[in-house]
Amino acid sequence: MMTNRIAALAALATTALLAVGCAAGPDDDQSPEGMPTVETGAVETESGSCSCPAGMKNEDGLCYTPCATGYVGVGPVCWQTCTSGFQDTGAFCQRDASIVSANTKSCPWYNKCGLGSSCSKCPSGYSNDGCTCRRDAYIYAKRSYGRGAGVVPVCTTN
Repeated sequence: MMTNRIAALAALATTALLAVGCAAGPDDDQSPEGMPTVETGAVETESGSCSCPAGMKNEDGLCYTPCATGYVGVGPVCWQTCTSGFQDTGAFCQRDASIVSANTKSCPWYNKCGLGSSCSKCPSGYSNDGCTCRRDAYIYAKRSYGRGAGVVPVCTTN
C-alpha cells in the first residue's frame, strides 16, 4: 500500500516536470540532456514571476513545506540526516569497521597485549581485543515521512 502511494507521488511529480518540459519550445534554452533547466527559488519569466505560497519553498520546480529540523527533503519525502561519523548512502546511514592499536603502555613485558588482565586500554566505543581495539561496522535505516506531492508555484504577470 505504501509502495503504491510512493509510486503515485513519483508519477505525479514526473508528470508535472514533463509538463514544464513540454511547454518549452524548440528554441528555448535546454540542458545538455535535452530537458529544460529548472532552478529553485523565485523564477522570473518574461511576463512576471513565479513563487511559492507562504511557508513553502521551491524545490526542483514544485513547492513543498520545509522538512523538520534534522531532516532533508527529496521531492515529496523528508529523510533523516545521518548521525555524525556516519556516511549517507540514500535510505541508510553506515559506519565502516575500524581497528586501531590498543594502548598497552601499562602492560608488563611478558604480557604485552594484556591478555587476561585490564592493562590494555581502548578508546570509547571500541571493543578490547588485547593488542587491538575494534569498532564493528554499523548500518541503520533512516527515518522518513511524506510531505505531500508538492504544489505548482503561483505565477504573477507584470
